[in-house]
Amino acid sequence: MARISKRPMATMFSGALNAQEGETIAQLKEEIESLKSLSGQSFRLPIADIQPLQLPGRLKQPRLYFDPQKMERLKESIAKHGVLEPILVRPGARGKYEIISGERRWRSCCALEMDSIPAIVRDMPNAMALEAALIAHLLNEEITAIEQTESILSLLSLHLDIPIEDVKAGLYRVKNSRSRGAENSRIFSADELKLIAEILGEFGMKLASFVSNRLPMLNLAPEILEAVREGKLSPTNAVLLNRQKPELHGELVEQAAGLTKQDVMALVKDLEKEQLKNSSPVPDSISDQIFARFKSVRKKKSLLESAEAKKRLTKIDQLLQEIEQLSS
Repeated sequence: MARISKRPMATMFSGALNAQEGETIAQLKEEIESLKSLSGQSFRLPIADIQPLQLPGRLKQPRLYFDPQKMERLKESIAKHGVLEPILVRPGARGKYEIISGERRWRSCCALEMDSIPAIVRDMPNAMALEAALIAHLLNEEITAIEQTESILSLLSLHLDIPIEDVKAGLYRVKNSRSRGAENSRIFSADELKLIAEILGEFGMKLASFVSNRLPMLNLAPEILEAVREGKLSPTNAVLLNRQKPELHGELVEQAAGLTKQDVMALVKDLEKEQLKNSSPVPDSISDQIFARFKSVRKKKSLLESAEAKKRLTKIDQLLQEIEQLSS
């Protein structure tokens, strides 16, 4: 059974943002949003002294994919207007600072060969830094469905204190258990289920839909996964397309871009009809053909009574015995 972290979720901003004991995720979200208005408390840090968040073991920072087009637009904006919102960093090893929120802005500044960037420095241990990074990432309006799913899983993993794969397996078991009307107390405790519902609820999700529509995305074919990351496909439509033959994925992704779920279902249905129309019937195996003929002959009792038929059936029996001996 998972172990719930005893640490209140908002202690990571204690002292800096007036965090209180027992704050909810909603309150924590509000505090992270308030960082946008703290420009007056920021100061400029050298670009060369900043690096992505460094975490040990299974702790994993949320942002792994940077959309090239969005990065280019951000770079153009920064070149014209500068960095309007400070990044959030923590002190790291050897005089470096690690990014908790704002890696896209930092990377854009690196590409523009800028010397410094406005930043707010907060001292946070690893677990707190990851929690802040995850929630800040989830609050990003441009976050993709894939990134959101991965970040929510990381947040659940952090608070349940179990590996992400165990979180996924547990969520699947809970959903399957509930669909059968069975108890799930052996999977997660009541407190753990309440925590899971709270975290999912803060981001507009429920356990059943998260398991059905979001988790399958993590097993998508690469071409379809890339389309979801780029915002071309919704999670539900991506799962529908992923069930089709791999050689059809590219064409389907192009056709399904921007379509509703109903439209994609119709598209897939038409494709299946076309495939069935153009496909050659698969011949039965030789064993199936022999069995079918034997069933047909058995119905002709008068024929089986003839001497010639019995003679040939005897030969067939001998051949079958020889086939049986092949496996011995």
